[in-house]
Amino acid sequence: MTLPSILRSALHLARRGLWIALPLGVALLVLWLRVWSPVRVEAVRVDRATVTQEAFGRGTIESQREAAVGFDLVGRLSEVLVEEGARVTLGQELARLQTDQAQADLRSAQRGVSAARTSLLRLSADEQRVRALLLTAERENARAQALFDSGAIASLQRDEASDRLRLAHADLDRVLAQRSEATRGIDVAAGGAEQRRVTMVRATLLAPFDGLVTRRLREPGDTVTVGSTVLRIVDTSQVYVNAAIDETVLPQLAVDQRSTIAFPGEGPPVAGRLSRIPWEADRQTHELVVEVTPDRLERRVAIGQRADVRIEVGRRENALRIPTRMIFHDELGPFVYADRGGRIAVVRPRFGLTGAEHVEVIAGLAEGDAVLAAPRPALSLPPGRRWVAR
Repeated sequence: MTLPSILRSALHLARRGLWIALPLGVALLVLWLRVWSPVRVEAVRVDRATVTQEAFGRGTIESQREAAVGFDLVGRLSEVLVEEGARVTLGQELARLQTDQAQADLRSAQRGVSAARTSLLRLSADEQRVRALLLTAERENARAQALFDSGAIASLQRDEASDRLRLAHADLDRVLAQRSEATRGIDVAAGGAEQRRVTMVRATLLAPFDGLVTRRLREPGDTVTVGSTVLRIVDTSQVYVNAAIDETVLPQLAVDQRSTIAFPGEGPPVAGRLSRIPWEADRQTHELVVEVTPDRLERRVAIGQRADVRIEVGRRENALRIPTRMIFHDELGPFVYADRGGRIAVVRPRFGLTGAEHVEVIAGLAEGDAVLAAPRPALSLPPGRRWVAR
């Protein structure tokens, strides 16, 4: 064979081998990537720390003291002395009613008291005069009786002296009755004046406690009736959160459980305590409305503002734990991917308390074991494959 023919034969054989080796190489590469190459995973070690289980609820801020203040009489508003958002103190004047008629009634009642006292003074003078006449009539009657007994005067003169004594007694009884009536008149007039004075006091609305004016419902010139609300006042120093939580956590709740309160916006949560557990759940939502009271509240809050609460219903110190994101579920229940001899294995541990970020491991995993997860959520790992941490 000539040299060119040999070269052509070798080139032909090389081309045929390349077409065979290329698919084989691709197949081996795919097999390596799918079966033999390590899977890149997120790995977390089982450690020991505190696991806290919490019940979550969302609610609003309320005040332990809230008052709808108004007048207990009918009248027309002359002044409203505070605006919405104003801070008030106990006994501070908040609003006034028009008091022109009440002042006129008070002046009239006071004049009635003065007239009754003047009448009493006049009757006192009359009493003194009548008592003096009575003494004179008693002396004359005694002298007439003595003269009649001695035969110096006739019975007619003695009878006239007796009649004058009886008239003097009758005048004294009349004056005493008039004086008693005048005294009662003074009491009645003084009571009427006091009633008018109290009406004047009731025409001024006072703050029942230190607090914040949240609503102003009436303006000067409005007519108010008994029971109508002029202002709403709340005590912002004594607030709590009314939060709705699922009724299934009721057996785990207890008064004074530690809680945290988170408000919208930035800022750390505020520590608090579970202060009240209701005896009745909502029949439609099947939720319990509990009260959580902050231990100390330094930031400004608004009544009705939204707040989230987390109530600590369980705590385990020095517990084995893994992150909750490392737990997966299938038709058989929860499981984790764990390292077993350098390869991925499906393990079904027994779990305990479940917190916001970690769950307690009771059995199935040991401290230091590696639990695995795919780099992206919702991806599963192939059991039996080797793995490498990303």
